[in-house]
Amino acid sequence: MKKVLVVAGVTGVGKSAFGVELAKLFNGEIISGDSVALYKELTIGSAKIHSDEMDNINHHGINLLTLKDTFNVRDFQKYGREKIDEIIERGKLPIIVGGTGLYIRALLYDYEFQDEQEVDLDWMETLSNDELHQELSIVDPQQAALIHKNNRKRVIRALSITKSSQKSKTELISEQSHSLVYDAFILSCMMPREHLYERLNLRVEKMMEAGLLEEVRQAITIAGWDHPAMAAIGYKEFKSFFEGDSDLGTAVGLVKRNTRRFAKRQITWFKHQMSCRWVDMSNENDVSQTIEEVDVWMSR
Repeated sequence: MKKVLVVAGVTGVGKSAFGVELAKLFNGEIISGDSVALYKELTIGSAKIHSDEMDNINHHGINLLTLKDTFNVRDFQKYGREKIDEIIERGKLPIIVGGTGLYIRALLYDYEFQDEQEVDLDWMETLSNDELHQELSIVDPQQAALIHKNNRKRVIRALSITKSSQKSKTELISEQSHSLVYDAFILSCMMPREHLYERLNLRVEKMMEAGLLEEVRQAITIAGWDHPAMAAIGYKEFKSFFEGDSDLGTAVGLVKRNTRRFAKRQITWFKHQMSCRWVDMSNENDVSQTIEEVDVWMSR
């Protein structure tokens, strides 16, 4: 199987720099696994790696699109697998770096997307959240149990899958073998919570100093609030401010809070969704030991 190294895990712990270090040590090229860094206009809020930080390592999947485009997990799976093949053909190691867990899982595992038939979904718009959720509980009770009734977008998505494919989302998931399609060594980066939260709060403050507010202003001018990327942390929190319903301090506070909560969810997600080698980025000995383990894996 083709070897793929993954540097995933929690936001704000130094994955990008660690990925560059590993690429230099093991003759690699990096594919970004970040769903926001794809967009040219979203640089500050996405904590996108700068060109001078890349240290002459080829990076793919960064600044790939403009906000006039959209990109989903299926698109990423296709793009990422093509790049993996190209990198291996050049005799180099593909290294996936990022924290968008669903993108990374779809890339590494045998997840197959169904070709959905077009169906009329207009009838859903006439239903309340309770009514939609009741419809879902009839055709796919497992997904209904997982999705809150007020998460209208996800409820509609699960219903549309059932209507177009004639199978529930739960059935489609169960048909997958959940097997890796690569010889993947998955690193999940983290650090003690107190240290991490301090770093995340400071990072948000630096983002504001770097011009995050103006970046958000320009992004909504181009794409509006309905673009999927504008639901990302670091952007969505400013909606109330721009609409005059809250002050700037409140918006910044929400970015800090939501970033901390997101980090916590990432830890839980990676623990349950894939087998990882957890790396404490605040522990130099653990980082060094991890590099040695990657070296052993490379020689197998």
